Amino acid sequence: MSRKRARAGFRQLGHELRARRKAARLTVAAVADYLGWHASTVSRVESGHDELDTVELLHYLGACGVFRKEALDLLALCRQACHRLGYAVDTHGDGLADSLCSVIYRESTADSLVNYQPLLIPGLLQTEEYARSRIQRDPQRSDKNVETRVRARVARQSVLHRPNPARFTFFVHENALRLVVGSLAIMHEQLLQVTLLSALPHVRLHVVPAGEDSVFGAPFVLMSYAKHDPVVSVDGQGTTLFLEDAGYVAGYRETVPDIAAVAMNEGQSREFVATLAHEYDRGSTRQHGDHDLEEEQLQRRR
Repeated sequence: MSRKRARAGFRQLGHELRARRKAARLTVAAVADYLGWHASTVSRVESGHDELDTVELLHYLGACGVFRKEALDLLALCRQACHRLGYAVDTHGDGLADSLCSVIYRESTADSLVNYQPLLIPGLLQTEEYARSRIQRDPQRSDKNVETRVRARVARQSVLHRPNPARFTFFVHENALRLVVGSLAIMHEQLLQVTLLSALPHVRLHVVPAGEDSVFGAPFVLMSYAKHDPVVSVDGQGTTLFLEDAGYVAGYRETVPDIAAVAMNEGQSREFVATLAHEYDRGSTRQHGDHDLEEEQLQRRR
């Protein structure tokens, strides 16, 4: 066991271990007595400052009475945290994907987040219907986990409304706002929600207009912490990549001012999104009107 500045993987592992200890209704002192450790060691493990190896982890899990399935998941998390590669890769699976658990933990503990989205509405701003339409078209989804993933995505948005919230900056590309997910009615409601959430005092929304100077690669989230190193998450097909190495993170951090330089300001962005929401509403109403007219004409022919 070694003590260092808490790395992201071990902070998440410590968070999971604390949850297992509390679920077992054990105190820090009780676990320390069972393991023959100092109580301060257990506290440092749960904060991520002391890094466990897999043998030490198994002893801890035994003290908390953790079952085999959970133990295997936590062992995998520990092995990944032990690798000093400067990054971690989580796969998307059935149920609440490991990567989503990692995203939820990192989002909920960050002090500030910068999110760049070139093709889709950011997850923290999505309506339930938009999220469902998007997840149903995910090639990694299965019929049994769609609603679980929808509920988890909506639940993530609680970080926007908690006391003393983090600072959120969303750079959303115009293409993401114009891409119709589900239907025009869903897009109307979605952009209304984006407009309303952008009015929160700790949320900044910037629309990146379409054009040759507004292409900045894949979507990413830069998460910064007061007492820890920043982390970048990058979503891929079936995986989420978490970058912690300073060199990797620096590249994304340096990209943020470039994005900001071409993006609209907050007032322009809110006006643009609200106008586009109105256009979706008019288009949806027109679609329904055309459908009603077709039905009326069909009835007359009969």
